[in-house]
Amino acid sequence: MAQPMLDLLLCAALTWAAWSSVFHWYRVTDWYDTAVHSVTPGAVAATLHLLLARWGLLPSPTDRGLRRASVPLITTALGATVACLWKLYEWLATDVFDAKVLVGYEDTIADMAAGVAGSLVAGLALAWWASRASPGPRDDGSPPPRQPSS
Repeated sequence: MAQPMLDLLLCAALTWAAWSSVFHWYRVTDWYDTAVHSVTPGAVAATLHLLLARWGLLPSPTDRGLRRASVPLITTALGATVACLWKLYEWLATDVFDAKVLVGYEDTIADMAAGVAGSLVAGLALAWWASRASPGPRDDGSPPPRQPSS
């Protein structure tokens, strides 16, 4: 999952979510809302992970010094935050600005669970991509670990 592909996925997911709201596609079927609330936080979380790593606030997913489970864990946590902020936005739109957004307890729980699940999948994909990236120097500038000779 190279950076340009992730950028394309992020733009497509955000555009899909926005137009779904404009045209009320969320009301078409029960699973549609869950799909949007799964894919969008996952794409945002993976992008945030890479962006925060670029800014030096998180270790890069390609850093060989990271434990294998760190990338999915960090990406899932970022996605859970995105899903929570999305639901806060829906609450604000509904209760403060009187928008016509279909929300309720079951919808909120399902959407948050979908956001966490989608972010976990994105984190696993990001970890897979990072493991396949060519081994280079660690992000701290130290050389890559030496391979044992056979």
